[in-house]
Amino acid sequence: MRSISPLCLGAALAAASVSVEATAAVVEAAPDANPAARTAALHENPQWVATATRGFLNPRQLRTFAVEPTREAKAGEAAHIVVAMKARDFGQLRDLAAAVTRPADPNYHKFLTPETFLERFAPTPRQIERVVAHLRQNGFINIQVSKNRMLISADGTAGTVKTAFRTPLVHFRRNGRAAYANAAAAQVPQALGESVMAVLGLQNITRAHTMARIGPRTPPANAGGGTAIGHDPLEFPGIYNAAMLPSAENTTVGIITIGGANQAASDLSQFTSANNLPPVNVSAVRSGNPDGNYADDPDGQVEWDLDSQSIVGAAGGALGGLVFYEADLDAGNAGLTQAFNQAVTDNQAKVINVSLGWCEADANADGTLATEEQIFTAAVAQGQTFSVSSGDEGAYECNNRGYPDGSTYSLSWPASSPHVIAVGGTTLFTGGNGGYASETVWNEGLDQNGKLWASTGGLSAYLPAPSWQRSLAVSPRPTNRAVPDIAFDAAQSTGALIRVGGEVMQVGGTSLSSPLFVGFWARLQSARDNGLGFPASSIYASVGATPSLVHDVTAGNNGYNGNGYVAGSGWDYPTGWGSFDMARLAAYIERHPFAR
Repeated sequence: MRSISPLCLGAALAAASVSVEATAAVVEAAPDANPAARTAALHENPQWVATATRGFLNPRQLRTFAVEPTREAKAGEAAHIVVAMKARDFGQLRDLAAAVTRPADPNYHKFLTPETFLERFAPTPRQIERVVAHLRQNGFINIQVSKNRMLISADGTAGTVKTAFRTPLVHFRRNGRAAYANAAAAQVPQALGESVMAVLGLQNITRAHTMARIGPRTPPANAGGGTAIGHDPLEFPGIYNAAMLPSAENTTVGIITIGGANQAASDLSQFTSANNLPPVNVSAVRSGNPDGNYADDPDGQVEWDLDSQSIVGAAGGALGGLVFYEADLDAGNAGLTQAFNQAVTDNQAKVINVSLGWCEADANADGTLATEEQIFTAAVAQGQTFSVSSGDEGAYECNNRGYPDGSTYSLSWPASSPHVIAVGGTTLFTGGNGGYASETVWNEGLDQNGKLWASTGGLSAYLPAPSWQRSLAVSPRPTNRAVPDIAFDAAQSTGALIRVGGEVMQVGGTSLSSPLFVGFWARLQSARDNGLGFPASSIYASVGATPSLVHDVTAGNNGYNGNGYVAGSGWDYPTGWGSFDMARLAAYIERHPFAR
């Protein structure tokens, strides 16, 4: 749980509890009711309703993590939560997100603004007041509301969580580390049920992880009709036929990070200087509690280096700006939700890279999936594009992160959202002149610990297939969201040569493939005055009709021992449509209403 001193927090909560009337006056609700009094009355009402945050300690979790509960958290133990609010008229928001990407629709390219979102789709001030009053009445402090009113963060204790949301927090030992989770579904009084979507931050059993595959510098190896070798990020535009496109000097790009990105900014400066590139205008936004933990996380620095340097390389050596949206390290996955929300609320970055993911089933269980799907839908309606690494676990994201489990397949979230571009991985082979030769599905097999390293792809267990995937001629035919959409280089043996703290490292994973797409897409945005919208439906319609836009990946699979999905002609589960020939795509966009 959040590292707040229980004694200090307890004193603060005690002070808060005796000043409910004063704080309630600050968030005065409707003229007919004092919010604190109303919340007290609601709390006495036995009618409570469940949120999208389910009891995390279900039988499947117990089997998956092989843990036993040690004890219920003490009432005074610190906890940090984020209450996710429901968007008003979410069905209309979802329809608008589809309409702005559909050329024949009257609302095509009439993108939503953050101000209009606030007016039409954000929770009302009164809804916020009632939820804030409920939190205060039950002892939470440091309550902060996001600019778009979609998230409310607060500090409390296990006791306040239990009282406010009717669920105990239980301690566990998992793989030698302390963990906790809610043992029952999070509930709210019935009158708040139409306002509250989920309560995030109630578990730390599973957390988002990076998708970088770090390894040694590899010598050239001949295979697949070409050579497998590592590449400087500036080489990828030539390989994927983007070298003649304008750079992305007029487009701002976002990168989602966990913790700070100070080292990544410094390493990026070294990268641009060493390659005689113009310096990149880099900024960082702390997306959660301003007093949270935004220190550089040693476990993530290679990831943020890979993201930023690969994006700049693919973008032609220049960007209009690069914004690191930093998640509070201590807030867990709830901090990541706040980072996504901040990128959408700012509406500054046209394309946002996410080289992170975690088990889709767990995201659904703790309310993250439902919460973030609203955020990604709003991004599409605003004309923004989130690009997400599909994953490095082949068909087995939820099976202890890549440990094969026969024909039991699973996906990574947020790649499984239909409102992001999910980017899978290939192994890239180049010809004698260093140009493109071929690609196969990235699949390294098992490492020494028995984990599979391969391009994640498959079918969502929770989200329906978007309209642009329903006609895919593939087996099994998608009834739910199918992943990935496209793919680029991800093999460690053909990965990017990036600068990390003065050293050069060779790194792959779908943490490379997504940034490559981000850099290329940013170039197309700059060429079109940043007027391109979310491209998913255009990709499926255009590539389906004009296969020459992509390099079709037809060899390989993303499973193990005869299981997993196999690549084939056209769209497939390991690599989607394959990788773009960027010059052909740019020429196509000039002649057709592709995302514009």
